[in-house]
Amino acid sequence: MNLLRRIARQRLEAVLFGGTLRDLMRYGPARDPRDVDVVVDGASVEQLSSLFSDVLVRRTRFGGLHLNTNGWMIDIWPLSDTWAVRERRAGAGDFEALTRTTFLNVEAVTIGLKIDGNRRKLYSSGFFEGHRSQVLDINLEENPFPELAAVRTLITAAKLQYSLSKRLASYVIHYANKTPLEQLVSVQLHHYGIARLDEDRIRFWTETLRAQLATGSDIRVPATKPIQLPLWPEPILGNFGNSRRISKSEGIPLPPQVH
Repeated sequence: MNLLRRIARQRLEAVLFGGTLRDLMRYGPARDPRDVDVVVDGASVEQLSSLFSDVLVRRTRFGGLHLNTNGWMIDIWPLSDTWAVRERRAGAGDFEALTRTTFLNVEAVTIGLKIDGNRRKLYSSGFFEGHRSQVLDINLEENPFPELAAVRTLITAAKLQYSLSKRLASYVIHYANKTPLEQLVSVQLHHYGIARLDEDRIRFWTETLRAQLATGSDIRVPATKPIQLPLWPEPILGNFGNSRRISKSEGIPLPPQVH
């Protein structure tokens, strides 16, 4: 509410975007969102830096700001600085176009922070269809960090327990094949501050996707139930060692010994 009041006092148009709304759609309001994205129209990143100087943690690699307000982690950035908007890959630079900039369909939605009457402006691009079918698909393939997009797909698929489209599975496999595994771990460190998937798990999951794609079966990462993947610094996921057991806490079948 503190953040919303500050934006309202500046008479700025702003929306909630992406992962916040994805999780609310999947889990409802009982679970607090942990990665809140806010996009603002009508202010530069320098103006936002001044407005939120007391809660500013750092600049993000995408050019926005990472804030911590009373324990809520919030990324905020100007609409005009969104990569696909700036590069004119999504049409007109408005909030409707913003929904066409996400890599995944299940994040392609915005909802206005300001209430007009008793309604908020809402735009989507395959968001509701993706959640209704529970199938992850590519919304906009072009992006400046394809390796990160591939890893984020695996994380999102495991978290939501949704299937992958053939096109998306092929994308993940392509970048897993051409990118050294240590680089796929490194991109997570740069983006999240931790490696949420280690090399063994990335290898195991992508090999599973490849086999499913070849046989025409339902394409899923091999988790037996929804799991909560950490967003903040916690121990690395998937340190399999030589174990053949199933993790009781996650219910994820662990691969055989990796040589």
